[in-house]
Amino acid sequence: MKKKLHVLVSLLVLMSMLVAAMPVFADAHSAGLDAAYSAMLGSMVGYNTARADGLLVEMAEDEPPFLLDVRTTPELEENGHIEGAVHIPLADLAKNTALLPAFDTPIVVYCGSGWRATIAMTVMYAMGWTDVRALKTTFADWVAAGNPVAEGVPEAVALDAAEPNADAVATVDAALSVYGVKPYGVIDAEGLNTALVEDPEMVVMDTRRTSEWTDKGIIDTGDVELISIPLERFVAQKALWPADKDAHIVIYCGSGHRSTMAMAILWTYGYTNVSSLKGGFGGWAEAEYPVAEYAAPDLGTPYAAMLENMVGYNTAKADGLLVEMAEDTPPFLLDVRTTPELEEKGHIEGAVHIPLSQLAANLDLLPAFDTPIVAYCGSGWRATIAMTALHAMGWTDVRALKTTFADWVEAGNPVAEGLPEVMVLDVAEVDPQVAVFTDATLGAYGVAPYGVIDADTLNTELIEDPEMIVIDVRRAEELEEKGVIDTGEAALVHIPLEEFIAQMENWPAEKGAHIDIYCGSGHRSTMAMTILWSYGYTDVSSLKGGFNGWAEAEYPIAEYAAP
Repeated sequence: MKKKLHVLVSLLVLMSMLVAAMPVFADAHSAGLDAAYSAMLGSMVGYNTARADGLLVEMAEDEPPFLLDVRTTPELEENGHIEGAVHIPLADLAKNTALLPAFDTPIVVYCGSGWRATIAMTVMYAMGWTDVRALKTTFADWVAAGNPVAEGVPEAVALDAAEPNADAVATVDAALSVYGVKPYGVIDAEGLNTALVEDPEMVVMDTRRTSEWTDKGIIDTGDVELISIPLERFVAQKALWPADKDAHIVIYCGSGHRSTMAMAILWTYGYTNVSSLKGGFGGWAEAEYPVAEYAAPDLGTPYAAMLENMVGYNTAKADGLLVEMAEDTPPFLLDVRTTPELEEKGHIEGAVHIPLSQLAANLDLLPAFDTPIVAYCGSGWRATIAMTALHAMGWTDVRALKTTFADWVEAGNPVAEGLPEVMVLDVAEVDPQVAVFTDATLGAYGVAPYGVIDADTLNTELIEDPEMIVIDVRRAEELEEKGVIDTGEAALVHIPLEEFIAQMENWPAEKGAHIDIYCGSGHRSTMAMTILWSYGYTDVSSLKGGFNGWAEAEYPIAEYAAP
């Protein structure tokens, strides 16, 4: 009896230890998915799709991609398969990883239409593969074009070339065991329209880019909640995902590919009732279901306040910052360089680190809105972008350090090695719409080259692209005293930075227009560039060195003709 009691007590202790460890395991597992999917979303080209013509070229190369057919066995028995492909039905994918090649092998997945291939491609990243694309040519079209096809089911050959994480494999297997069979998470426009009426508690997610929301509108979901997160930032903004993992969720994009990627991602995080809209927004609009105008967040008000209240264009210098750092309440220091930069060169003592591209995804690390903040980077360029973006999100006292980090170090100012410890503050509540808009902006442009254009390149562009637009954001007296860049046939628009929001009507009408902005040295033009980015302009650069650098390089200057 005592022995049985001892065993029971031991079991209870073990169970309690396992229960206590579960949150740690869940956090670690979620972190693994975060890292894998973030890498996928950050590196994808063309949303990881392939087309028949391109694939045929690759198949003729010395090292063709690994072809993976995820259709069912009866489909192959009836219709055959692409010559050279390996067959693993979607539902059984995670059970047969031994049939797959090394993690870095280029892989192209296909199915009947491309839908299952997208699911497979996405979850393979979760399991560790790093170069996977989905074929967006239907198998029927492949066959009709006379492309190479073999009959029946190919022989299974074990490769044992990769060792995926067991927990990731189990997660994917659990998801595909449920969703890797018909209907594969498909919902059509008619089904969604009915669901919006019958289930007001459901959630709809839009994974298109911000420019698509503003240009084309959104699905009119009525009383149903609509969450908009661009696919590129889907994991970075997972705090906006529904808290209830059993919630009824329908995701859409433009055509169905991006939403199917997002759907597969949610499945692996344990969401149990997620569908992707077949045909996407395009199909919905074409079927004449209701569309609404997207209400973009108000960025004009915080930007106007920033421009009205800025002192010295919101810049700081090393000598002044050192004085402030010695005060009883020093400013909050924000380092927006990349992690490798800090690992190699260290950081200003006392600083908090958030890479520029991740700034709006880590707002819980920032102080209250009225806290004085000084952002810095390597040269001051990224700090200017960060400073501008922070004002858009509600912070009211942010400056950019205009001393290079190298000069800071050389002067013997306080520096600490490596990365600072992460401390969650969670004291500022940013409007979720503004956060998503800003995050999409910084996710796209907060990476090298950060919107930089040099004088040589601008000079070339002025010759090669007479349709481009150049914006001068200096004050009128600067133009009258020093002249302007001679833009030749390209349009030159003058909007002083101080009036950049007040003169929005003078911004280029086409958000895809090729725009270069300059000021005296590059700081003001980088502020203006960041503002345009956040309004959905997609091809905007700021001139490094500004007008002064252009003049020093002896590129052509013209006298300013005042209007």
